Amino acid sequence: MATLDPTIMTDLKRDGLVREGHFVYRSGRHSGVLLDRDRLLADPSSASHMGYVLAKRFFTDHVATVAAPSIWGAGLAQWVGYFLEPRAKVVYATPKGGGLTIAENAAELVRGQRVLLVDNLIISGETLGRFGTVIEELGAEVVGVGTLWNSSDEHVGDHTVFGLLNTLYESYPVDRCPLCAESDLAPRIVGY
Repeated sequence: MATLDPTIMTDLKRDGLVREGHFVYRSGRHSGVLLDRDRLLADPSSASHMGYVLAKRFFTDHVATVAAPSIWGAGLAQWVGYFLEPRAKVVYATPKGGGLTIAENAAELVRGQRVLLVDNLIISGETLGRFGTVIEELGAEVVGVGTLWNSSDEHVGDHTVFGLLNTLYESYPVDRCPLCAESDLAPRIVGY
């Protein structure tokens, strides 16, 4: 199993990018962690390390292209693609008519390729699910889904999600949240 160097977690906590407590996300799921989605990948040293660990998890899947549905995911996708062997190409979504698409001049990097979907955080799974459909409609084979942390279900579409930090911080449906069972304090509502 791909694991994260403990010093990276120490640095993320020290910098306030990972905070522990009791939180409820837009997905309705609860967790003991709040990740700063805007700054989580701001440090190239920790971002590259997290990208390496994600790439290591998918190293034997023969990924040709890493695809990201968000600006946050695009930064992580660069690191993941860099550490795959051979190095994978990277594409990211562009908005079009209220949906997501791949720019036409980048679509050839997806058509007929083995594609890994990557985003920094998966909150509900809806965006990544829609994006995965776009990728598959271009004729790609989606070989996996990787993220730093998943607050959604275990699967997005037909694919099991590998959430790097989920080994440390699970997310729970409200009716099975151990944090709620242990405390009378209401969880802090997260805007994403």
